[in-house]
This record gives sequence, structure tokens and C-alpha cells, in this order.
Amino acid sequence: MKKSFNVFIIAFSLIVAFSNTLFAVEWPQEDFNNDAFNSYFGQNVSGRISTSLVFSDPAEVKAMKDGKILIVMSDVSDDSEFFPSTLGNCVILCHDDDLISVYANLDGESVEENIEDKSLLKEGQVIAQTGNSGWQETRSNLEFQIIDLQKSAAINPKILLPRAENEIEFTMTGIMLQNKDGKLFDIRENKVYPSGLYKVFQTRNKIAAPYKTTVTINGVVVDEIAFDTVGQENGKLYLIGKKKYDSLSLYPDENLLLLGEMMLTPGRSTLGLTVQNYLGKIKQQNYVISIY
Repeated sequence: MKKSFNVFIIAFSLIVAFSNTLFAVEWPQEDFNNDAFNSYFGQNVSGRISTSLVFSDPAEVKAMKDGKILIVMSDVSDDSEFFPSTLGNCVILCHDDDLISVYANLDGESVEENIEDKSLLKEGQVIAQTGNSGWQETRSNLEFQIIDLQKSAAINPKILLPRAENEIEFTMTGIMLQNKDGKLFDIRENKVYPSGLYKVFQTRNKIAAPYKTTVTINGVVVDEIAFDTVGQENGKLYLIGKKKYDSLSLYPDENLLLLGEMMLTPGRSTLGLTVQNYLGKIKQQNYVISIY
């Protein structure tokens, strides 16, 4: 069952079947409502933009769709941004839609029992029980990823999976503006700013991440960050806004989340901040500020 990560890289490069259409898939665990997750896709995990959806409870893990077993990883010492060695015992399936699905932090014995001598798995077929083999250590939680091979990007599973009835409530609190020198201003206490480039931050939610954040000035969109895919460039992961925001830009520390960037010019302006979740629910805050 043990194979090196280099074997996976070779297999990854040899997949040549392409399709432009994303498909609907099934959840790898039975419970997927709002209390079923420890960490959303796009969250800050140890200073890295997470490419995984991390479940909260031990459970039976099933294939999201018919797929070929690409590789089984265990005791892996190699590391990369998309597939860190901290995935622990892991099964990777290749599907016929240019996607692969990754099931990590599994129990090694149950992996052997369920997929030994198999090359194909059907949708809903049991892969394993969750284990304690990944970065989560004592937590027996599934870490689930979907990778688009054609785009070389991780896809947020929540945009492909059937929608849950509820989402974890995303709160907008602690809005801060940061100038080009790195100085932070609490927008509740500061209404007057010198002109220039600013970043807009809010207090990071510990579990939930937004689907999209939007920054407007006088009703005009000046930045919008999408949490639907995570790309990789020069060894760094990034989300797309008006530019590519890497982990450090998006999460400069454990407490802040970037909502976007803006250029403030002299005059009186209305700063609009909008956060949207995966069910389309929107939260918005507006601030009237003066710029000199």
C-alpha cells in the first residue's frame, strides 16, 4: 500500500483525458450540515490557505463519484502545497471529468480492508473509516479535497456538492484598514484618512470562510475575492481578487482576514463591504469616511 509521493506526481502528469464541464458529486460523509465541519476551504491552517474541507466527526468515508484509484499514500515524507505530507493515510481517486478527489486522515487498516486489490470505486462505495494519521493528530476527521487537473487548481467542494440546508454563520466584526506602511486603523474609531492604497481586514472566523468578499467605493466595486478555487504559482497558494492574494496577504496573522484592497482619493466616500456565503446569504456594512 505504501507508495512515494513522486509516484503520484508521475501519475498526475500522465492523465490526459480532458473535459470543460464540472460535475455534480455526492458528499463523502453522511453528515454535511452546518455543524459538520472543523474548517472550511480557503481557511487559514497553520499559515497556509487550506485546499481542504475538514469534517468535524469520525465517520465512514465514501467515494464522491465513480473513480479510478490513482494512488494510496501512507507514511509519506514528501511534501507539496497541494498535497502536504500531513495528509497522513490518504486515498486519491481520478475521475473522468478532469477532477481528482482526495480523502485524507484515514485509518490505515480500514483502507486496506476496503480497497485492497481494487482499481475502481463506484459512487458511494466505502473507502475507509477516518483515522488519526494527518496533521489533525488526535482528531479522527476527514480532510477532503477536489482538484481540477486542467486548471491545476483546488476546487471548493461546496460549489460542487449538493447544498446543505444551513451554513455556519459568518460574522463580520473588527473591520480594520491598513495603510501602505502596515499601520492598522479601527474603522469604528477612525473616520478620516490620508489618500493612498489601503487593505481592508476583518476578524477571521475560526471555522467558516466566505464564498465571496466585495469592497466598493461609492457603489463601485474596487475588489472582489472569490473563495471558489485555490491556485498555485511559484510554490505559493493564492486566491483571486483584483490580483493574486497569497497566504500571507490573505491571512497576515491568526486573527485577520483580507476582504480586499482599495485606493482612497480625496473627498467624502462611502465604503461598502459585502460578504456572501455558499447559500447566497449576504451580509453588508457601509461606512462613510473622509479622505484628504
